[in-house]
Amino acid sequence: MVVWKKLASQKWEDAWVERLAFLGPERLAIVALAGRKTIRLEAYGLTDKEARDLVTQFGGTARKLKSITSPSQVEKERKPISIRNRLLVVASKAQKKAVSKTFPKRDVIAIPAAMAFGTGEHATTAGCLRFLADRAAELKETPWEMLDLGTGSGILAIAAKVLGAKRVDAYDFDPHSVRTTKENLLLNDIKGVTVKKGDVTQWDPPKQWDLVAANLFSEVLIRSAATIAKATRSGGRLIFSGVLREQEEETVKAFRKAGFKMETIVRKGKWVAALARRA
Repeated sequence: MVVWKKLASQKWEDAWVERLAFLGPERLAIVALAGRKTIRLEAYGLTDKEARDLVTQFGGTARKLKSITSPSQVEKERKPISIRNRLLVVASKAQKKAVSKTFPKRDVIAIPAAMAFGTGEHATTAGCLRFLADRAAELKETPWEMLDLGTGSGILAIAAKVLGAKRVDAYDFDPHSVRTTKENLLLNDIKGVTVKKGDVTQWDPPKQWDLVAANLFSEVLIRSAATIAKATRSGGRLIFSGVLREQEEETVKAFRKAGFKMETIVRKGKWVAALARRA
C-alpha cells in the first residue's frame, strides 16, 4: 500500500479538500502542524498508479508503507479508540486479544493502523460509529439489518455486526476498499457480511434495510438521496457523513426532499454527521 504526503499552506485547506475530494473521506487526512501555518496532506490506500498521478499533478512524495509486525509497534501507532463505552477499535488482532481481556464487557474490533484510512480516527467515521452504537442499543431487542455505502475499510459494517446486526450488506466503488473490507472481515472472524463493488449513483437497491450508513462526500449524497431513500425502509434510519459544514444545508435539503426527517446533526471541526429517519 502506498501513502502520498505534501505540505501546504493552512489558508488553502478548503481548496485542497475540494481538490482531493475524489479520494473519499476515508483516504484523505489533513494534519494541522502545531505552531505553524502549514498543514500536511496525506492520502492512504493508494495504488502505485494513483500515487504517481498525485505526485505528477500536485507534487509531494509517495512511499510504500511498511507492515506493522508487533503489538508494541501497533500500540505506538495508535491507542484504542473508544465509542460510547460499548466499542473499542484497535490496530491488530494481537492488540484486540489483549484489550478484550482488559475490557471484557466491550466489543473490540481490529482495523490495522497500516491501512491508515477507516480506522475510526477521522471525524466522519467517528461520528458514524457513535450514531451506530446508539442505534444498535435501541434495536437490541429487535432483529435488524444494515446497508453500508462507501464501506472503505469495512469498519462500520464490522461494528454493526458485533453490535448486533443480523446481516450487513456493504458496497464501495473502489475495488481496493472491497478487498480491504474482506481482509478485515477475516481478521475479525466476522460472518454475515456481504461486500460488493458498486456505484451508488448508478445503483437500484434490491431490497430495503432497517439502517443505512452512507459515509460519502456530499456531492455523491446529494445525487443519490432518492436512491438511498429507496434503500431505507419506512421508519428506518439513515446515518450519513462526509459532509463539510458549508455543504450541510444543501445535503440536508436533498435528504428532506427524498423523505427523511433529520433527528440529530453533529458538527465536529469542518465535518458534519447526521442521523435521519425515513418518514
